[in-house]
Amino acid sequence: MRELDRQTIEEIGIPGMVLMENAGRSTVDRMEQVLGPVAGKTVCVFAGPGNNGGDGLVIARTVHGLGGFPFVFFPADPERLAGDAGLNLEIFRRLRLPYQVLDNQEKFFTLADTVLTLNRMHPIHSLVDALFGTGLEREIGGGFLETITCINTLRHSHRLPVVSVDIPSGLHSDTGAILGGAVQADLTVTYGLAKPGHYHHGGDRCGRLACIDIGIPAKLVARMQLQGALIDRTMLAGRLGLRPATAHKGSNGHLLVLAGSSGKTGAALLCGQGALRSGAGLVTFAVPGDLNPIFETAVAEAMSVPLPTSNGFLSIDDYPQIEVLCTGKNGIVLGPGIGTEPETRELVLRLYGSYAGPMVVDADALSILAAHPDLLRNPPGPRIFTPHPGEMARLLGTSVETVQADRLKAAQWLNASGADRRPPMITVLKGAGTVVAATGGAWAINASGNPGMATGGMGDVLAGIIGGLLVQGHDPWQAACFGVHLHGLAADRLAADRPYGYTATEVALQLPRVIGSLCP
Repeated sequence: MRELDRQTIEEIGIPGMVLMENAGRSTVDRMEQVLGPVAGKTVCVFAGPGNNGGDGLVIARTVHGLGGFPFVFFPADPERLAGDAGLNLEIFRRLRLPYQVLDNQEKFFTLADTVLTLNRMHPIHSLVDALFGTGLEREIGGGFLETITCINTLRHSHRLPVVSVDIPSGLHSDTGAILGGAVQADLTVTYGLAKPGHYHHGGDRCGRLACIDIGIPAKLVARMQLQGALIDRTMLAGRLGLRPATAHKGSNGHLLVLAGSSGKTGAALLCGQGALRSGAGLVTFAVPGDLNPIFETAVAEAMSVPLPTSNGFLSIDDYPQIEVLCTGKNGIVLGPGIGTEPETRELVLRLYGSYAGPMVVDADALSILAAHPDLLRNPPGPRIFTPHPGEMARLLGTSVETVQADRLKAAQWLNASGADRRPPMITVLKGAGTVVAATGGAWAINASGNPGMATGGMGDVLAGIIGGLLVQGHDPWQAACFGVHLHGLAADRLAADRPYGYTATEVALQLPRVIGSLCP
């Protein structure tokens, strides 16, 4: 975004002051849409020392023009404002709008009381966080941290709405990490394009996110050839078309599922439900022989093949029969609930290294392969890995904390020299703000989903959805991106009535309706 700003100003000739004016005015417009008119109300603006503070001054001036009562707090000396932000400070001063420089500890100590006094004079419309933008790289401390703490306290204790300019102050724009402390916003208005930090870890600090056009030409964005994308309804629109009248089960793909063991048959069954509900024409389970009666009765629409020498868990001894079962299938899901018995480990390694078709690798299969990095990185066919943060940490040989600190970097673990010569390899790093990354460098962050999904079986359904989309003809990248978004949308439908307490089975059952809502 910084480069796009530079190109817009220097190459196209749109002055930075115009972009800043557009940003501030558009922010107030969105504030009024979401929180109501500013006329007759107080808007407290907390202006930082950079361009974010300059945006805040435009906001204050725009509020004044609309009949509101802006009041600006400067946690640092406003004389530090330079360039376009400095010019807006001069305009602000000539209008003689009220402000306070927080230049001693007493003013920080009484900041909340000052805001509440303003609230008694004219009801507060909102608190505007214009402290730091997307350029923040180091931890916040001192007066800025005190200001952030005060904003959050006023929001929590006095229900004063908070609007963040571009990104909540204190969030790292690339990783979503909290740098010492961060504003909790109800509305975040960002400019040009959304940033990864808005979505990593679910974007809880952002509240409602609005992306505003401030005048950056679309041709500049296209010329940048950005590798990152947002997985939303726009990405899926028109890509899940209605089927022709001549469609039949054979034309809609056949998925083989190798999953389940004693006590974990549910993982396999949920995977099958995800595949069927996402539109797969046929699903076949390859299962331990003694567990087959469960599969025969649990999912009537799926087929099951009992493996004669597998008892309680999948065994390498049944590899010849599994090899035959792979023939004619359009893809495989390997891993949900299979356990890590020695015979199962051998089977996973053999199948992973020999099957040339597309494969979704999930759960226990990931843990098994983590100990064999050379095999893992050189498959004979397309692979989609679906780790949660713990499994991702095992694959990387690191900690969950390290994975979560930079989820994008973790998901891009397979990007290395020669990656473009391999079959497609996609990583789906699950969690709030699921990241999808391909070996070629493309990456995307999912915008759907909610905390109610934090319950058993959700990942099994997702593996099935992705497998179901694969066998229907979507390429691995599409299957992964579309799968995570459909999964989240199905859960969002349920969360509209109950924020949590719904099950993975219920999410699978919602999939046909969600797909229908996206069809032309």
